[in-house]
Amino acid sequence: MKFLKLLFLCPLLLLGCAAEEHQDLRQWMRDEAKDMRGKVTPLPEITAFPVVAYETEALTSPFAPGKIVTLEAIADKSTPDRTRPQQPLEIFPIEDLKVVGVIMMGPVPYALIQTPPPNKPKHVRVGEYMGRSFGKITAITRDGVTVLETVKDANGAWVEQEKMLMVPKEGGR
Repeated sequence: MKFLKLLFLCPLLLLGCAAEEHQDLRQWMRDEAKDMRGKVTPLPEITAFPVVAYETEALTSPFAPGKIVTLEAIADKSTPDRTRPQQPLEIFPIEDLKVVGVIMMGPVPYALIQTPPPNKPKHVRVGEYMGRSFGKITAITRDGVTVLETVKDANGAWVEQEKMLMVPKEGGR
C-alpha cells in the first residue's frame, strides 16, 4: 500500500516542478499576445447567377460529334468526280500499294504497282487513279510516283494533298 501511495505521489511532485520551470517564458508570451489581434477581411458577398433555361430542341447538344460547316465547305468546288468509273487500284488503301519499278516506253513512263497478295503487279501511267482517297497520279519519275489525293478536312471541305510513293532502293530498302 505504501508503494501505491508513492506511485501516485511521484507524478504529482514532478508536475509541480515542471509547472514553474517555464513560467517566465509563458509570461512573455502573454505580454506579447496582448497587442496582437487578427485582421481578417470579411468575405465578399456572393451574388447569384441568373437562371438560363436550356432548350434542347432549339440548341445543338454540347456533346454532339457534329462538325462546324464553314462557307468555304459549302461553296467547295474541288469535290471529286464520283460519276467516273472506278479503276482497279482504287479499291486498295494507298498505304497497301508499293512501287516496285518504273518502265520507260519511249517518252511515256509507266510504274509497276504491287498490290496486296495474291495479286500481281499492275502497270499505271500519269492520269490514272489509285487509292481510296481519289488519288490521281500526277508524275512518274525514276524515284517514284506522285499521287494527288482529295480528302475532306475537319470542316468538311475537300482539300488536295500530295503523296510520294518511292521506288525501293537496291536490296529492297
